Amino acid sequence: MELYKKYRPKRLEDIIGQSGAVNILSEMIESNRIPHSIMFSGGSGVGKTSISRILAKMLGCSPMDYDEIKASESRGIDTIREISSRMSLSPLQGKCRVWCLDEAANLTRRTGGDAQTALLKLLEDTPSHVYFFLCTTDPHKIIRTIRDRCSPMTIAPVSEDVLKAHIQKVAGK
Repeated sequence: MELYKKYRPKRLEDIIGQSGAVNILSEMIESNRIPHSIMFSGGSGVGKTSISRILAKMLGCSPMDYDEIKASESRGIDTIREISSRMSLSPLQGKCRVWCLDEAANLTRRTGGDAQTALLKLLEDTPSHVYFFLCTTDPHKIIRTIRDRCSPMTIAPVSEDVLKAHIQKVAGK
């Protein structure tokens, strides 16, 4: 198994170098006030998708009810239509359904096939059992109305010292 898969964080406590984001998410979970739309933004490899997966699990989302869509590959309006057709359905096994749109800035923005505008409608009419997590390195490429409907969560770069210590810990194992 690849090291990045083996040592990918599985719990909030396992996330390194993101104490601010972890504290905010922990408080949201403890108070049971998790927004239904969160935009995780930050550079490549800082943990946006990993945090999304952990948060989905903490919300009681089963693997069958978690959909991770790489918007650089499935970026058109048909992707959003598929989500729309399924989001009113009850969760299959867990307490909720979660859609993680990785690389969300790549969703189309053109007239006649505008996936971002279609997504906006879903964010406005989200059922109580549905959560959307948008992960992006380029939040400015996402239309303002979507950004306004998502709770922002900036995931900062991990310091070199923290990374070195983590690499040494993994190498020691």
